[in-house]
Amino acid sequence: MFSTSMWAQVTTSGIATGSGGGGSQIQLALRRWYASLTLSAPDSVSGLAWLWPVLLGLGCVFTLAVIRQGPMRALRQTFNLAGHVRLLSSAMARLRRSGRLIGVVVGLTVVCWTFSQALVYNQPQGREDLLVLTKGRPIVSLAIEQGVVAGATPLRDIIALGNMIPLLIAAVVLIFQFSSDRWGSVTRVISPRASRDAAWGTVCWVGIALYAIYRTIGLLYGSFDIPLGNCLGVEVAVPLLQLITDGTLVAWVAVELRNATLGDTVENESLDLPGVVGLMPGAALVCLLITPSRYVATAVALALPYLPNWTWLNSYVRWQLGWGVIDLQGAAIVFIGMAGALAWSRGTFGSVVKGYWRLLRDEGGNLVGLLIAGGLLAASLTSVAYFLMLSMPTQSWVLAAADSYAHYATLPVGLMMLAGLVDLGERSLLPARLASVEVEEVLSVVD
Repeated sequence: MFSTSMWAQVTTSGIATGSGGGGSQIQLALRRWYASLTLSAPDSVSGLAWLWPVLLGLGCVFTLAVIRQGPMRALRQTFNLAGHVRLLSSAMARLRRSGRLIGVVVGLTVVCWTFSQALVYNQPQGREDLLVLTKGRPIVSLAIEQGVVAGATPLRDIIALGNMIPLLIAAVVLIFQFSSDRWGSVTRVISPRASRDAAWGTVCWVGIALYAIYRTIGLLYGSFDIPLGNCLGVEVAVPLLQLITDGTLVAWVAVELRNATLGDTVENESLDLPGVVGLMPGAALVCLLITPSRYVATAVALALPYLPNWTWLNSYVRWQLGWGVIDLQGAAIVFIGMAGALAWSRGTFGSVVKGYWRLLRDEGGNLVGLLIAGGLLAASLTSVAYFLMLSMPTQSWVLAAADSYAHYATLPVGLMMLAGLVDLGERSLLPARLASVEVEEVLSVVD
């Protein structure tokens, strides 16, 4: 099977150090990341090596805010506690008006996670993983570590919606129907936007369908936590399919949160598929920048059997499949704010980047405050979940249950943070719209 050949090559490449424990720790960290985007240190080392990438990422966001806003304005927004409370209140109000989104995401998440727990409930591997994770580590420090790295990926549950096969099937059906309607529409001939949406709709449903098939085959073959390989090389395209899938589902969440401000209108009550497809490929770019390790690590793992035995390449593989996962995710904190700009963009790369640059100029300090507040909340809830579960007697289901309860804690935090980011994106958009209106009025007066 793929797992045997993969980890054999990982070991020969020098990733596993020392006795079997080191290799087991790396395997466990990667399997947890592949299965549920759960970050974990690849070594049983003391110290705070896992904390520095997180602090560096937050520091970079604050530096960008200072560059765009100036130090005084950035500091005022960052430490404006009343403003942060108002932002969180607005985000919660936006979530309350997104009933369909909450129902689908929470309902399917509970069903799919419960099903996955039933599959691995009595597997001996769970007990071995728990012993490897807790070996030589106090429960309190381990719980804090897991909480902090979870806080560094606050949108992990939104990005991981593509792991739920029923949601993929529903997305394929709906987007296929949307694309087929556009194929027969005469507006496609005279409207470049309609033509673009039809093309991206086709890309989305084909990519999601292929990825759903790949996930289903992996499930049937018992590949729950590692990507399925040894498919004559075609599996190298899996990260691209994964990116298309994640981008489409993140676009749907962004559109639902964006349209929540429309009130009881037809646009808000109906499923805005044109809006979802219209945010591609910008949504895929946002997913790539927010969770780069999801795609890079998967690509490296799937390509590993075909890579030549070069020294510099082995060094890169050792880093990427080890600490590289945490390092990349720490750096990705800089781009989390792009999710807010995405909702108000035209779906192109340029519009997303320009929207984020504008957001940093107008709301950079508030963005830093939101990241800190959301990260601390996610870290606190996750740490409590891990402490309570890992304090229980060693059983095969304890670690899987701890990961699941941690995700139950971070899912609402991620939704709230994304709603707050969308709100910040709207705030930064309003001055641009007003300025555009003023310019048009001046031009009309001159004319």
